[in-house]
Amino acid sequence: MSEKTPEETSMTVPIYDGVNEGQNTIKSIDRERKALELRRSGLTYDAISQEIGWTEPSAAHKAVKRAIRRSMQDVGEDVLELEVARLDRLMEAIWDQAVGGDLQCLDRVLKIAERRAKLLGIDAPARQHVEIEAYMGGTDIDREVEALAKTLARSTDSSTVVLEPAASEIVTTSTE
Repeated sequence: MSEKTPEETSMTVPIYDGVNEGQNTIKSIDRERKALELRRSGLTYDAISQEIGWTEPSAAHKAVKRAIRRSMQDVGEDVLELEVARLDRLMEAIWDQAVGGDLQCLDRVLKIAERRAKLLGIDAPARQHVEIEAYMGGTDIDREVEALAKTLARSTDSSTVVLEPAASEIVTTSTE
């Protein structure tokens, strides 16, 4: 049994980043990056699959899409990290004056803290209470109205009772 070199071992270590868990080994990520570089240089998906060793151009297409998603995810995380670092530096620059009683600096510290909390999702969303009442028909009131309409129709000679559900009225019409 031969031992693998560190490079060979690292090629098969799965990395789970949520983009495409079945394709997250260092080797597959490197192949995706290479496919993206080749696509940027103008190669077709067919040429990319031949270059990398895939049998179908669709494999190259999927790899390029995954590489783009990963790079966008990395960029988003990098931008967030950069923004938080900037806010930390701004906070650090005025912290002593704010704590010392400078109200303008105190206001700025609070604004920076609000922005930082918003970026990091620290503040929980405001809870809202919503009540919805739906009219489904077939309720006790509907059955009572129907019974009253029948009683009214029986008690009046030669008249018909018409229910108007939209207007919630009982209309009596004569048949004379």
